[in-house]
Amino acid sequence: MSEEIKNDAAAQQEETPAKENNGVAEEVKSEENTETAGEVKSEEKPVEKNGTEETSAEAKTEVTPELLTKIKKQVEFYFGDVNMQKDKFLIEQTRLDEGWVPMTVMLNFKILASLSKDIEVILNALEDSDLIEISEDRKKIRRSLDKPLPVYNDEYRKAQEARTIYLKGFPMDSTIEILKSHFETTDDVETIIMRRYKVDKQSFFKGSIFLQFKTLEAAKAFMEQESVKYKDTELIKMWSADYSASKEKEREERRQKKAKNQLDKMENAKGNKNKEQHQKFKVPKGCVLHISNLEKSITREKIKKALAELDSEVAYVDYNIGDIEGYIRLQGENSAVELLKKLENNVLKVEEREFPCKLLEGEEEETYLAKIQENMASHREKRSDKGRHHGRKGFKRRHSPHRDGNAKRANKDN
Repeated sequence: MSEEIKNDAAAQQEETPAKENNGVAEEVKSEENTETAGEVKSEEKPVEKNGTEETSAEAKTEVTPELLTKIKKQVEFYFGDVNMQKDKFLIEQTRLDEGWVPMTVMLNFKILASLSKDIEVILNALEDSDLIEISEDRKKIRRSLDKPLPVYNDEYRKAQEARTIYLKGFPMDSTIEILKSHFETTDDVETIIMRRYKVDKQSFFKGSIFLQFKTLEAAKAFMEQESVKYKDTELIKMWSADYSASKEKEREERRQKKAKNQLDKMENAKGNKNKEQHQKFKVPKGCVLHISNLEKSITREKIKKALAELDSEVAYVDYNIGDIEGYIRLQGENSAVELLKKLENNVLKVEEREFPCKLLEGEEEETYLAKIQENMASHREKRSDKGRHHGRKGFKRRHSPHRDGNAKRANKDN
């Protein structure tokens, strides 16, 4: 998924997402969290049990075709592409014995155990599964070797986002079971991701989800429907990528507005003196580039090196490791304009990786330059204040007898 779909999904079950990764959003920082998809956490954490087969009345729930279907879908979800992308517990289990996982371990999963604790019932439900294999002694299961896991790279995550749809308009008290039931007749649904926010360590459903399909064709067919409803409520629907882009635009507008408000406030407080400083430290126009889709391995030094190879003089790289975007300020008016002419398709290559760049213009440029000028003026003012406070008045030399408050003894020692 996208970098704004920050990796923490919990599919087909109420999860507690955590950084707007890679295409569908990280959902739990605040009510306006990272909204970029990639929420793929384990569906549930195994609960410690003794691992023995249940034989109580609870384990002998009536076996119906509907129950067998639910069991089959649940186990296939556990071993499916989405869950196996992030379920550390199950991944570790599959590495112990050529992919085989004991049924006693499987019974530690809460949702499966809530459907049935009878191992034979579970195995019977999996007899016709195309994804799951059953061992000859009927004590273990694994994902079929004929269906290897995909490579979870950027290409895969982008494909994930491409077949994911944002839907809004569900009741706030909805549960994952309710949502699964609602979409039971929808073709090729791969996973449902409930978007949440936190208040005092409690998570609450936002009333919106990411619906991920198994194929792009199925997702397109769903989007082509003129009307999508939950009961009598018309749902808002849009592609996950479009939703992520709209949220990023909103965040950028808020950042710019906040920066402008802060600047206005500081200007009003400092009056004409501050305005004169802004004029004094004015930054030339046409010298700032915005760079995006950055990776954790990229540093300021690497960016500067790439620019030096293009004969560009860097004034400052406004970027912290881990950010997905940053700003490059070059020396001289229109220096960024000249640099873009050297870049093919406005792409800067840093250690064989390509990162899109754009020139800051108009109001966006003015807001950013105003922020820079404010920082420069503030920095110079602090340095000036620091210099004034370090005059000679009251300064005691290192060997002054008054340093230890005993002049007579010091004179005697000397």
